[in-house]
Amino acid sequence: MQSHLTQATLLRGVLAGAAVLVCGSLTAMGADVLRTIDGDRLTVTVTGSSRDGLTIEEREGGERLVSTAEIVDVQFEGEPQELRTARNLLARGRAADALTELEAIDTDSANNLTDLMKAEQAYIKAAANAEAALLDPGNTDRLREAGREVLAFATAFPQSFRYFRTRELVGDLLAASGDTAKASEFYEQLAAGPPAMKIRAATARGRMLLGAGDHAGAVAAFEQAEATEATDAASLEQKRLASLGKARGLGLQGKGAEAIDVVNKLLNGANPEDAELLGPAYLALGDAHQAAGRLQDAAISYLTVDLVYNTNPAAHAEALAKLADVWEAMGQPERSREARGTLKATYPDTSWARSGS
Repeated sequence: MQSHLTQATLLRGVLAGAAVLVCGSLTAMGADVLRTIDGDRLTVTVTGSSRDGLTIEEREGGERLVSTAEIVDVQFEGEPQELRTARNLLARGRAADALTELEAIDTDSANNLTDLMKAEQAYIKAAANAEAALLDPGNTDRLREAGREVLAFATAFPQSFRYFRTRELVGDLLAASGDTAKASEFYEQLAAGPPAMKIRAATARGRMLLGAGDHAGAVAAFEQAEATEATDAASLEQKRLASLGKARGLGLQGKGAEAIDVVNKLLNGANPEDAELLGPAYLALGDAHQAAGRLQDAAISYLTVDLVYNTNPAAHAEALAKLADVWEAMGQPERSREARGTLKATYPDTSWARSGS
């Protein structure tokens, strides 16, 4: 009898322990997750959203605000897998695939979205359409339609933590369509955010000026971004991107040696797995080598983007187009045709593929 009681007691203990483990796992699985620019992965409950960021409640420590400049990724408890996948695809520059994933959300899931999830769904759709339009800058109607969709999102969700990103997106769309004055107004709204956003706004103005052919003005804007007094992780990341822009501006001014020096300094301190930085960096290095008349070095830089750091579609498409031109200039027409063929097969809707340059 005692043996049976002992076994029953042990069984109850095992079941109770299993229940605790299951409940603990469900609690961990059921929480919202934030990833920050410092590399932290926070398991929290998101209690609110504002233009400044997300308010979170941690298991220990109560509520606090995570600045929008710090947020790299967010996942909400119970969100459809398609929404999560679409967000990840957008972050990787795969705008068309993100839109396809959103369309796969079934009616029941769509009807059960929380307000935060609805805002994310609307943002991802608007941002993906904007990113796709920016790959096709010659299509003014598409750029304007994408801009209207982004503005509609910001009107429908005025307290979204994505607000400052919408200012940048609309500015970029306006700049691509040639309306630089209106674009500057939106970049000013972006600059009203945290310090990292101020740097981002100066960098965006630099990109706009590069596109308009004002290379000296662009370099000045990028240098303004670099000189902004801010040392938080988000600001330092933006300063690195500003330095890349400056290198491209210097190269376009014919200052290839200076441009190469700027990019090499960035590469020396970069994380070799940071493809989002290194793709544009090697593209800028290729431009700098080309400006200095070093065609073989330019080809190697563009090939590095093509073969290694090819997850940024805009940088990859541009690198392929320029690689084709460099191969042609080096008397290697077969390689030129191969690069152009890859460009047209991979990014057929971009102006790079259609222009043949």
